[in-house]
Amino acid sequence: ETRITYVLKADNLPEEIREKWPGLTSLIAVERHKKSESITKIDTHFYVTSVEPDAQMLQKAIRHHWHIENQQHWVLDVVFKEDACQISEPISAENMALFRRVVRNLVKQHTGRKDSIRGKCVRASFDDEFRAELIFG
Repeated sequence: ETRITYVLKADNLPEEIREKWPGLTSLIAVERHKKSESITKIDTHFYVTSVEPDAQMLQKAIRHHWHIENQQHWVLDVVFKEDACQISEPISAENMALFRRVVRNLVKQHTGRKDSIRGKCVRASFDDEFRAELIFG
């Protein structure tokens, strides 16, 4: 995969756009070129920012952001089976999503053992002392 990042200073944008985005300094476009056999697929994603325009720094920041997002969603789906959740009532679904994130953060902050997040969750399910250690520190 090849990525090309374009940064357009907000000064070059029409005034009507700048008025809708107070504090906007840059518009960013990231082109992703993915080659598979004889096909090249190009996706373009757009971002707005109040950070000064620096294509290399912004590209790193965007990649870092998505790395963290993807890592979090992977844990929530694989460890907590979030995608398989069948809660349909909106408030209940939101509460469970929040609960999963709180548990994920508690487990991730725990430094006592070097187990995986899944391993710590399994242990906490049957070990009252370990569960208390996760919750209360």
